[in-house]
Amino acid sequence: MKTTMIAGALALGLVMPALAQMPPGPISRADYMARGKAQFDAADANHDGVLTKEELSAVMTAQMGGAPSQQMVDTIFGAMDTDHDGKVAAAEAEKLRGDRFDKADANHDGTLSSEEMEAARAAAIPQAPK
Repeated sequence: MKTTMIAGALALGLVMPALAQMPPGPISRADYMARGKAQFDAADANHDGVLTKEELSAVMTAQMGGAPSQQMVDTIFGAMDTDHDGKVAAAEAEKLRGDRFDKADANHDGTLSSEEMEAARAAAIPQAPK
């Protein structure tokens, strides 16, 4: 389960920039969104404006250092494909990024502080039972 969540956090970085890849200081919503768009564009191998399961799987393979299970790809892709049309359009990814930023921006000032980024990272990966 924890491996799935970690892989999911890595893959979701395509549409919601991986907070682990953000600079340590504050980041504005505009910068966050621009970084996420750049990640999406890099993952869109054929540059058609949509992400397919195959493209997601390729990115996950590169991030994880090995191929993810099909179940993992299907689960993550299903969460990203909000209109259930079999692809993740750039607009879907942008909405998901914005929602992720807004959730992490606890004080609603339009900037993620280091503390807000760390809290979002911690919330994205469940802790092992004690």
